[in-house]
Amino acid sequence: MHRTTSALLILGVAALAACSKPNPAEVVDDTSTFPIVARWTATSAPIAPATVTGVLSFDQHLGYRSDVTFTVTGPANTAFQWRIFKRDCTVNVAATGPTAFTGVNGVTPIATTQSFPDFTLDAAGKATVKSQVSGWLDSLTQYSVRIRATATTTFNGVNPAACGNLNYAPAN
Repeated sequence: MHRTTSALLILGVAALAACSKPNPAEVVDDTSTFPIVARWTATSAPIAPATVTGVLSFDQHLGYRSDVTFTVTGPANTAFQWRIFKRDCTVNVAATGPTAFTGVNGVTPIATTQSFPDFTLDAAGKATVKSQVSGWLDSLTQYSVRIRATATTTFNGVNPAACGNLNYAPAN
């Protein structure tokens, strides 16, 4: 009887230890550790008469998140808005109607306006803005980053002060 009780106690401790191991199917909610799966870059060229330019770096992570850095130069102490739109710089038509969300007949933003904070160039005419964007860019789709002077209306991508097409590269 003493051996049976000891054996059951040892089996119970072993079973408890086995249950305390991490579950391999656990949910990971810290996306900062997700690997980069694609790198997008763009250089925004000014559209006359504007003189603002920008260089964009867009690191797309596994897990539907991207880290964006946008470095802009232009007229000192000037405020700007920026957005990334589906469609390249040759399209200068705002999406409207039932196809507005698919970008079939115009440009559509890839994320909410909160993903693209406004910025003001410093006294030397420079600014770097960093943002995290939720979403996924498709490597077979054309995208552009567009800049315009800050206005009271929503930026629909039409008539930007500068525009640059995004270039895709898989992560190494």
